[in-house]
Amino acid sequence: MVTVTSSQAAAISAVVKASRDGVKRALNPADPTDAAAINAFLELSGKTPESHPGLYGDLQNIANGAIPAASDEPHALDIVDQGRDPQGRATARVWHLDQEGVYVASSVALVLHGETGQPLALGYANKVGGGLCPAATRSATALSAPDKITTVGFYHSQSHPEAVPAFGMVAKTSELAADNMPNVTVNDPVSNTHSSVRIALGRPAPGTDADYTYSQDTNDNPILLVPFTGTVDVQAPLGNVDGNGHFTSGLVLNTRLYWVSGVTYINGGAPNTQLVTANTQTNVVTWNYAYNATQSLTYDPTAGVNNPVNWSPDNQTAFFFEFQIPLATPIPPTYSFNVCSTDWPDQPSVYCKQIQPLEFWWHCLAEGTLVTLADGSTREIEKIDNTVRVRTGQGKGELGVEATTRGQHRVVQPNAPRSAVYRLTTAKGRDLVLTGGHPVATPSGLVVASDLTIGAEVLAEDGVDTVAKLEVEASDAVFANLKLVDETDRANGLGGAVGTFIANGVVVGDYLALRQSHYVNVHSLDYMRPRLPERHHTDYANTLNTIHQDNQRYGGAF
Repeated sequence: MVTVTSSQAAAISAVVKASRDGVKRALNPADPTDAAAINAFLELSGKTPESHPGLYGDLQNIANGAIPAASDEPHALDIVDQGRDPQGRATARVWHLDQEGVYVASSVALVLHGETGQPLALGYANKVGGGLCPAATRSATALSAPDKITTVGFYHSQSHPEAVPAFGMVAKTSELAADNMPNVTVNDPVSNTHSSVRIALGRPAPGTDADYTYSQDTNDNPILLVPFTGTVDVQAPLGNVDGNGHFTSGLVLNTRLYWVSGVTYINGGAPNTQLVTANTQTNVVTWNYAYNATQSLTYDPTAGVNNPVNWSPDNQTAFFFEFQIPLATPIPPTYSFNVCSTDWPDQPSVYCKQIQPLEFWWHCLAEGTLVTLADGSTREIEKIDNTVRVRTGQGKGELGVEATTRGQHRVVQPNAPRSAVYRLTTAKGRDLVLTGGHPVATPSGLVVASDLTIGAEVLAEDGVDTVAKLEVEASDAVFANLKLVDETDRANGLGGAVGTFIANGVVVGDYLALRQSHYVNVHSLDYMRPRLPERHHTDYANTLNTIHQDNQRYGGAF
């Protein structure tokens, strides 16, 4: 049973009626209709004035005119799936995306009866630290889907505790066809060894850690590439197909990549339709964006996607590709389905084929940084490959380099300390340029560079050094990183190790340490409490508690 009160349903129905179908828009707490809907959505995502006094205080201040509302420009919010699941239940998925370092966010997915407005399915998600916040309706409580449904998506986002909270929504009404379930096979991208599909970009050589490697060692701005191949048995006569198996008209392809900086569109939203072919004898459609540099899905390199202020160690990336295939019969005129990444374990609609999330690689230390090798010599980080071993800075330990990454890091005004570039100077004259999110080894453990303070102790190749200067710099330089622990190390029992290495004489964490540091920090109340104003302590504690409970209850990983 979907638990939505009559007052909540009425408030949401009112704002749906005031919105254009399929068009996302911001919600303003100073508007009574919007405010009622915001309160309803927040309640549905587990928030109350008692659990989140800071947030509700901001809402009251906006309503009273004490502080202005957020911009009326809506955030990235999409309904990526809606319809019936294999059991006939109503289902929907809503993806909301925030930039790196965002304080808190939430999203709601709600399916209503298209005629009566009765709530049929509900789901929500909460997120800290930025990135994708996907909401999926809960299969266990969903009701049967009628022939007409209205799907509503909502987001709440606050970039930092002193920022004005932003709210927005989108609603879309759809007629559900009773067609056969599509028989979709995705051959790429897939991984048989990892929970996500690992795509390595800008490497000089492949490694066993990645599922796909694009070696662009001469390119400091590696193009974002995704292999995508598969077939679908449409089970209906195909239309508008020429003698070569190409669609002459009517084929619509829509693909998006959701990551921490925003939504990236392939080639401006127009992927090569010539790589999609049809067999009119079998009614099977094949797509072949193959695993090579010319036919893989190449996301627009002019759209800022390679500006590394847009990259983040929170690099779980969601993939979405929608097909609208013309049919020979006029009703329905097209056959639609999509391929998208998994989020929650709840059932998608019969027209959504799920694949694993994608994972891209990150870079973090400036070009020219000298890394100490196992034999005591040094080499520039950008010249290191996966044939060498490096000193860990922990006694006489050494680890093999399994993978390297590189890319341009252009930052003028960082959107978060972790995106900034810092110059770290020690009391003993060591100098290291690194991003704010890169972990530095200290006597008490790894600390991200942006959290270091003057006088703080750091580990060095000869013992302990101290921070003399830590200055933010503009950057337009090539940065690189190492992923340590290779097959030899794993054979020796170091499979789960987070590696460290010596960079310009300072001991720093490797790629895995970089990835883990952000997640651990933003999910630690002890870490976040001194960084938050007191009025938000209760909000953050209850948000973390809700995330933890929902992960356990519903199988999430947020």
